[in-house]
Amino acid sequence: MRLYSLTDAVSVNSGGARYEAAEDGGFDFPDELASQLHSFHVGGKPAWETYDERRERLIADELGRPAAVLAAIDKRLQAAAPAGSPAGTGA
Repeated sequence: MRLYSLTDAVSVNSGGARYEAAEDGGFDFPDELASQLHSFHVGGKPAWETYDERRERLIADELGRPAAVLAAIDKRLQAAAPAGSPAGTGA
């Protein structure tokens, strides 16, 4: 099973074997080891994710980014607008 580290691991030693991250950051582990690693949490957050979990997280990050940027721009416009005028009209 292929897993991706959420703790920036670049290698894992287990049972006398050493596993190195591939170019995309993924590790190819035997199923039993992958199941064990996938269950690990650090500070209450998962330490490893599957390809599908990684894809969903990256998509959510990308979809959330524009909303955060627009909210920050709106906040700055409201702060810069003169008192009593609608934000962004310059009046």
